[in-house]
Amino acid sequence: MLRSRPSITELAFLICGVLIILVGWVADFLGLFELASEPTGHGSSTTFPLRLFMTMFGVAFSTIGVGFENFPQILLGGDRAKRFIVALLFLGDGSLHLYAFNDHLGDLFSATFFAVFSAVQIAAAFIIPYTKYRLDSVWLAITVFLILAYVVTRTVAIWPIGFVEDVDALGIVSKLVELVTVLVLVSLVQSERASRRQAGPVPVAAHR
Repeated sequence: MLRSRPSITELAFLICGVLIILVGWVADFLGLFELASEPTGHGSSTTFPLRLFMTMFGVAFSTIGVGFENFPQILLGGDRAKRFIVALLFLGDGSLHLYAFNDHLGDLFSATFFAVFSAVQIAAAFIIPYTKYRLDSVWLAITVFLILAYVVTRTVAIWPIGFVEDVDALGIVSKLVELVTVLVLVSLVQSERASRRQAGPVPVAAHR
């Protein structure tokens, strides 16, 4: 049965996973203000491994609560498992966008863009598996938009950025996560449409 809210175990592990991600992000953010540090642009080769590790650690920790509470249901229900996968992918991508925020502090528009979308994605991780409203198309639209925005900003100079952004390891990993998210969400949307067709009006037998 689909629950409309996470259990205490799920919520505890999810919150702790987010806290792990935030600790990594805050440490990275404060590192920008070290006296001996130099501008690193879009994530230096020295900070990227730690960023990726903290993201994976936070997502993996959140997965423990989900697996502990929902393992039998996940095995039995394909769509149920896919929703948890999408939630965890959103959490991971939101974490990567937090680091992208750090890399764009000198650009108000870009920094605001990443701040907003990272907050939306992390918040969505708490909503996606439990909401009774099917918002798969919304999550899909957000993810596709992020992919298209990346491609466009790495191809042409658009307003208000004014220059072509660099291709970096953080962005590539983020887009790989989003591509997987799109595949899972497309599968969910197709399943939802199939369920609606099956739940169509049943013909009533004529009275004799």
